[in-house]
Amino acid sequence: MEEERLVAALRNAEPEAVQELLARYGDRLLRSAFLLCGNEAEAQDLVQDTFLEALRAGPRFRGRSTLYTWLHGILLNLTRHYHRDRKRLVYDDELVGREASEPQDNLAGLDVATGSASLTSALRQLSQPHREVLILRFYENMKVHEVAAHLGVSQGTVKSRLHYALSQMQKLLPAELNLFGAGGTKETAQR
Repeated sequence: MEEERLVAALRNAEPEAVQELLARYGDRLLRSAFLLCGNEAEAQDLVQDTFLEALRAGPRFRGRSTLYTWLHGILLNLTRHYHRDRKRLVYDDELVGREASEPQDNLAGLDVATGSASLTSALRQLSQPHREVLILRFYENMKVHEVAAHLGVSQGTVKSRLHYALSQMQKLLPAELNLFGAGGTKETAQR
């Protein structure tokens, strides 16, 4: 279904529209929700609530952004409410190990698990605004101006948060996992 037809179907609250949205964007939103809240069950609830809210708000969708960007905005708002209501973050290290694909080599599996655990540990030490800009910029591949529009802040604020978040990640990640530090990639080391 083309996006224009999908928007029209969503505005009319057609069940096929919700199924199509779920098929197109469900997994991507779930991964993003997990990175934002750190709990698989809560991430699933947040994604479900996102689609319910999208169904309720479908007639108000103006088309100023793509459907995915709009859905992600709903998810981001729900995640903020989640954190505000709970005032705590819960991370499940066992889930981090399961999230990585199962490599055939056990040594590689240990590396993936260690890397995932280290990245998750570093991410959970960042504040919510800093974690959001990192996820939107590097996981969602949004440009700075897109992140700014998505979060409703200035580009300077996004750049400042990115700078601080990357600086913190550089301090928090082990040198072998740190692509932003002096010991990171060969290109970084050669500069």
